Amino acid sequence: MSFVATYPFELPLLPPPVGLKNPLFFDGILKARTELAELNGYSLSLPNPLLLLSPAIVKESMASSEIENIHTTLVEAFQNQLFPEWEQREADKEVLRYREAVLWSFQQLQEIPISTRLILGIQEKLIPSSGGHYRKQQNKIENTTAKEVVYTPPIASQIPHLMSNWENFVNQEDDSIDPLIRCATAHYQFEAIHPFLDGNGRTGRILIVLQLVQNKILNLPVLYVSGFINKNRNKYYQLLRGVTREKDWNSFILFLLDAFYQQAKETKGLLLKLRMLYEGMREEIKAKLPKIYSGDLVEQLFSFPIITPVKLGDRLNIHYTTATRHLKALTQEGFLRNRKFGKYQFYINEKLMKVLE
Repeated sequence: MSFVATYPFELPLLPPPVGLKNPLFFDGILKARTELAELNGYSLSLPNPLLLLSPAIVKESMASSEIENIHTTLVEAFQNQLFPEWEQREADKEVLRYREAVLWSFQQLQEIPISTRLILGIQEKLIPSSGGHYRKQQNKIENTTAKEVVYTPPIASQIPHLMSNWENFVNQEDDSIDPLIRCATAHYQFEAIHPFLDGNGRTGRILIVLQLVQNKILNLPVLYVSGFINKNRNKYYQLLRGVTREKDWNSFILFLLDAFYQQAKETKGLLLKLRMLYEGMREEIKAKLPKIYSGDLVEQLFSFPIITPVKLGDRLNIHYTTATRHLKALTQEGFLRNRKFGKYQFYINEKLMKVLE
């Protein structure tokens, strides 16, 4: 049956009936694999990888959320992570939940493979009110400006079968398909199934990096494709539609191979800057403020680029007044900048913020 945007799509099962070993992909695979290998090696050399990744994941969370028209700034996101959730702005809640979903799913991946259990857990982290289950009703995708239906996903009763096929394809131990090609193929399929009423895009982008970790291309969730997709959003959606309407898998796969290459290179550069800043600040604080210096103190200034005395005291297990003295000393020496917001006193690691921005 030909494609009709307003009719539930009869999505073919995986693998697709096209050559996933096409020589057309060889150059893209080689370039992406080379950059990913360098990124992986570099991330493993960091003194505390997940510590330095934490603020970078917030940046990815922002980019991924922005694709869904959820807008905030780095300053607002880092500020709001210090508040209880009921005090957070809605956009910042979404961004911070994305970071939590990335870190939670990465930890889960040490125990279980990519599966329905993991996917539903990600969905529940992103949208707690969803109940963490696949949709039971029909949904549709509309053009945001014209409100015209551009795609109607498969009917809800087909989701268990389609997702079972998707899981089998993702977890298949078959070296004949390069993991990057398998990852790109699975990403289209997940978005085409559209198994949730909301959060499909964000869940799908988290699954990309989890696949790369599961396939041992990366050891840490350190590739952030949302930045590339955000810069090329129209083309990304156009290529998704191209697979659906014309079975043009080649263009979509080449696009994602380029995304892997470009973002691996960009992320490597970001981590290099973070590491240099971290090591430089650590040595400088040690020299200028030896009485308050500790490795844990410096780590908290990177885990929380914007921090309060209460948060620092809690993280270092020291009294609030001691934490205040530490932060004031760091401000006087130019390591931090003080800013008051309502009843809160914030201390901002501006050099870190500039690197992230």
